[in-house]
Amino acid sequence: MTTLRSTLRSTETREAEGSGDTSGDARAAAIAALDLEGFELLQIVTVTSKATGESTVKATARSTATQPFEVTGPSYQAALTTFNSTIPSGWQAQNVREVQE
Repeated sequence: MTTLRSTLRSTETREAEGSGDTSGDARAAAIAALDLEGFELLQIVTVTSKATGESTVKATARSTATQPFEVTGPSYQAALTTFNSTIPSGWQAQNVREVQE
């Protein structure tokens, strides 16, 4: 028997836009518009910037949710096939390892 263990990470993201008289104000507004409970700030991108200095930015945050994941099969190939076909939608596998028991 072969066991594969991994950690699954949620692929859920949240986005928010913010505007302000300066890029710093726009950044602060975009971050304030995000609910970061269970999420971490991933990226901030300037969407528009005017000659007057007014800016609009988009902030993206990703979920910090993880969960353990394990499958067992009669061989490595069987376990890997089961592993790949049973990862739930909205999750990605990280640090896949074979466990010898």
